[in-house]
Amino acid sequence: MNKNKETFKDALIEEFEQKKLSEAQLSKLQSLGKPNKSPVRLLSSLAAVLLLCTSLIIFTGWSQGYQRIAAEIAYNHNSQMQMEVKSDVFDDIQHYLNRLDFSLIASEQLPANVWRIIGGRYCSIDGKIAAQLKVENKENGDVYTLYQAKLPDMLDSEKELDSIVVDGVEVKLWRENGLLLGLAK
Repeated sequence: MNKNKETFKDALIEEFEQKKLSEAQLSKLQSLGKPNKSPVRLLSSLAAVLLLCTSLIIFTGWSQGYQRIAAEIAYNHNSQMQMEVKSDVFDDIQHYLNRLDFSLIASEQLPANVWRIIGGRYCSIDGKIAAQLKVENKENGDVYTLYQAKLPDMLDSEKELDSIVVDGVEVKLWRENGLLLGLAK
């Protein structure tokens, strides 16, 4: 039986050795396997890769920027520094914090019928002077810290901001009237 196996194997080898492609057939078959390396295709692939890498770098940078600012706000909130001016009149606080290079705003996110301002002080966010305001939710009596600062250049985007929890402090970030606002709880 072993002899029959070898004979069959030898017969197969002999049969396939006789089957050969002509030079024309071989050339045609080889040309089908060559990738199209046109400059346009190569450049468009390169552009797509560069766009993807740039997007990832920018998105990661923005996310880290928001995280860093939220961490700074959480730190300031946990420090529980005394207010430099105590007043429930927004204009009084604006007048006292006159070194700010922007005007404080009454945020649309914190309507006056729900929120009451208690006082304010200077602080810094991203190394720049900012306002740290104490506000009270009239509905439940909880006191929050509201931060207002010029929108840092690196965050000047249309990316929607949301809440971030840092060191047990929930920090809600948003943009309004060219300012970065943060509400810490």
